[in-house]
Amino acid sequence: MIRTILLLFVLMLGMSIYGQSYDRSYLHHDFMISYGLPATDMFQNLSSNMLDDKYPDKRYIRDNYKGSGIISLTYRHVSKSEMFFWGVAAGYNSTQGDVYYLGSNDGELKRNFISVAFEGQYRYQNLKKVQLYSGLGIGYSFGKEKLTNPTESGSQSTSGTINRIAYQINVMGIRIGDNIGGFVELGYGYKGIVNVGLSIQLY
Repeated sequence: MIRTILLLFVLMLGMSIYGQSYDRSYLHHDFMISYGLPATDMFQNLSSNMLDDKYPDKRYIRDNYKGSGIISLTYRHVSKSEMFFWGVAAGYNSTQGDVYYLGSNDGELKRNFISVAFEGQYRYQNLKKVQLYSGLGIGYSFGKEKLTNPTESGSQSTSGTINRIAYQINVMGIRIGDNIGGFVELGYGYKGIVNVGLSIQLY
């Protein structure tokens, strides 16, 4: 799935380069690849139908979380005023942790999420090489989970899906560079709390 997302990103980049023959006076394509931490599943106690069916009394907890971080690809179109951006984003992350039921370790829970969203940004400071912005994103996360029980329990693994609305609030973002630049975004949501990456802006 990560390869598919990367392929789409490369195709969008290639189409943009091909279209540069048009006479443009402003940079109106912004392609971004980034890495964010932590995934929301790391600190939210997200229940699921699979876990609720396995433990009807819901007396289970998750602990010892680990996560891959969030890999995101984003395309944003820049308005002619160069103040507004809108576009789409796709991201992937995985988490794992132990499930405890009535104080006993009942297995390892692994989850994988793919998120897709529409985004809008407002750039309130544009000093060419330094840009400051904020924004919002709303979309959906598609997740799969698998609970692997301890070997000694003799129980089979259990799988399920965990889908939910996804959103991102970018409180502040800063981009440094010209056509190619680095950026840091601070916010909350499907890209994590801290999101860093590379941005390529084209005509």
